[in-house]
Amino acid sequence: MYKNIIKKGASFFAVAMMGIAGLTSCVDDGEDIQPYGDGEMTLAQILATRQELSAFSSILAKGGFDRTLSTYQKYTLFAPVNEGVSVYLDSLYADNNLRIPHNGIREAGSAEAFKALDVMKKVELMSDSLCKDLSKYHICGSLHQQMDITGGNTWQTLLEGRSITAATFKSGPYKGKSSLNGITAIVEGDIEATNGYLHICNGLIPRSDRTTDDEIKQLGDFGIFYEALVKTGLDKELQVEEKKANTASGEFEYYQQKPTDRENPKHRLWCPNVCMVKFTVFAETDQVFNAHGIRNFEDLKNYCVQQYQNCASWYDYVREHNIQISTGTDYTNKWNVVNMFIAYHILRAGMPIDKIVYEQSVGGSNWNIAYGYEPQEYFETMLPNTLMKIWQIDPKETGNLYINRYRKNNTLTDELGTFGSEATHPIIFEGVEIDRTNGKSKETRNGYVHRLKDILVYNENAVNSQKERMRLDSSTFLYELINNDVRFATVSEISALNKRQTGEDNGARVAFDNTYFDNIVCYNPNTLLRFCVMGEWRANNSDQFQGWDAYDFAIKLPHVPTGQYELRIIYPPMGRGGLMQFYLGNSSNQADMIAQGIPFDACADPTLPGNVMGCEEIVAATDEVESDYGVESDQNMHVRGYMRAPASFSRGTFNQKQDKLTYKPVDETDIYCAAKEIVGSYSCRSEWGYGTMMLRRIICTQTFEQGKDYWLRIKNLVNDENLGWSFDFIELCPVSVANATDMKEDWY
Repeated sequence: MYKNIIKKGASFFAVAMMGIAGLTSCVDDGEDIQPYGDGEMTLAQILATRQELSAFSSILAKGGFDRTLSTYQKYTLFAPVNEGVSVYLDSLYADNNLRIPHNGIREAGSAEAFKALDVMKKVELMSDSLCKDLSKYHICGSLHQQMDITGGNTWQTLLEGRSITAATFKSGPYKGKSSLNGITAIVEGDIEATNGYLHICNGLIPRSDRTTDDEIKQLGDFGIFYEALVKTGLDKELQVEEKKANTASGEFEYYQQKPTDRENPKHRLWCPNVCMVKFTVFAETDQVFNAHGIRNFEDLKNYCVQQYQNCASWYDYVREHNIQISTGTDYTNKWNVVNMFIAYHILRAGMPIDKIVYEQSVGGSNWNIAYGYEPQEYFETMLPNTLMKIWQIDPKETGNLYINRYRKNNTLTDELGTFGSEATHPIIFEGVEIDRTNGKSKETRNGYVHRLKDILVYNENAVNSQKERMRLDSSTFLYELINNDVRFATVSEISALNKRQTGEDNGARVAFDNTYFDNIVCYNPNTLLRFCVMGEWRANNSDQFQGWDAYDFAIKLPHVPTGQYELRIIYPPMGRGGLMQFYLGNSSNQADMIAQGIPFDACADPTLPGNVMGCEEIVAATDEVESDYGVESDQNMHVRGYMRAPASFSRGTFNQKQDKLTYKPVDETDIYCAAKEIVGSYSCRSEWGYGTMMLRRIICTQTFEQGKDYWLRIKNLVNDENLGWSFDFIELCPVSVANATDMKEDWY
């Protein structure tokens, strides 16, 4: 490894580092960070030995990151050679399309005159803020080796809200080498330092500095879609980049209190003081439209008329509010058919292609999906009160993503312990496939653009795809978690944002201001809002949202098609579980909320059978009696308002069952074969295992109307700051599914 090749402490390094330090570091981006001692080969010291990286070393110094790369915190650094730096700065200087002249490079005459300058002179003309942004964009707070690249992996950088996509060149002069954003090549990788990895690149990594609407225009193959976007006025929505707090500074000020971890007050938590706004746009190319006979905007309008003019028959919101659908030319009317079409393509959450659902490449060693479960998530779109379902099939193989994929009896089974026989699950609608070919998706200043392989509409197929048990993860409808890179973040990435020396920070949790989320209202100012990032949690997607202290808050639930549902919430029985009251109302006004049942006690010791509220033991088999693996007790628990957790996930790295169960039991003579595997596993359905078992609480059964809002309030009834509540996911299950007689809700 490189750290063993270059020896410690020669005077050469001291002279080289003095040269870098001579450039003023105007921005100290660290706080309480500690440098390595003499003799340790850090990323900064390795840079100093490579003359071909001197220009980038100077950029790091001007941006204030030379010291950062000498600390104990571990990073992945992408360092471009001098020639690549020069070419990239030439392109920035010559680009007059952006809002900042020369993108933050001081005036130096014509583009030709700037191009003729020495690369070090070009660096001198760069603004400190440009150097800071470029530095942060080339540093990851988690470790990545080239062997990590399995397709199109998105890696979060220190530049807040911006990521890079790592893949492999399939052709051209760099065929077989690792690519960054499809353009920059890693020419020498996996150079190990004491505090991370260095990858030498042929150039700076390009990133778009355009807002999402402008990027769609510049991509060039979305002519029809972009014309419709502009005519509807929705392009203006896609220009927003930040949500301001209601303070004089516009920042969320809770971070000034320097919140700490409840278990160790010395460990400071990262707390964001700004809230980025991002979008995901799923868009059809002109080629896709052309394949359906749509060759211009008028053709698209006619198509939209066909799709939406009679939507009241299946779009409950329209029918319940007696809304008149417009087929006219006022496309800014949100009930105009073209506006409806475009609005359903936009999510208020900006996600790269590999982080739309929880994928194995995202979870890594903490990936906790069990028994071949296929990730399925639901997101609210900009079409009022509508959901979009995104389903990944064969996560270990193709990993293809489909929107509104629909199969019969999706969450029901006719077999004990399995997903059910194939005959009971015919595919009704294949879904609209998202094109995840490397380079097809584009990151923008405030979001992502993903190409579709077919036309996407909100129609009866979309509605029918949601007539099933819907497991709605908190991180999908608390979209600020997505937009500010908290969802699917690693502990090391959050630690890097903390910018504190190892041992004095906690990257496992993030703290939030009580006014940070659009869909949360806190009634008690002492409510502590926390998010546990990916780790060995007993939680869906290996992460979870939490409330602590004297919590009293309400969370707005996603809208679902009108019908009767069971509303459920997942929770971990534990000694620090809270005593709380649930309420439900059509607004966040406390006076509008109705208490749901009696107070709920989540405090329990799951190591002691019988000490978990609402739970029953699974009767073990004896010489005289066969075990039913919990079938009868499942029914008894459901009557009392409880359910075991699904078997679709485990606790973090405890997952030992990632392969799909066969549709038929392995032992044809034992009808309980598959159920036996589940009950004896580390899945969260297992019983009495400390730190593994989870339960679901049925809060209520009632009609939910698509045209109404629903707020769930959770209030702590005990004055004990050590008690908390985990809000990992909710389920909205149609009563027809929950009470099905010929089939049963599956165990997943």
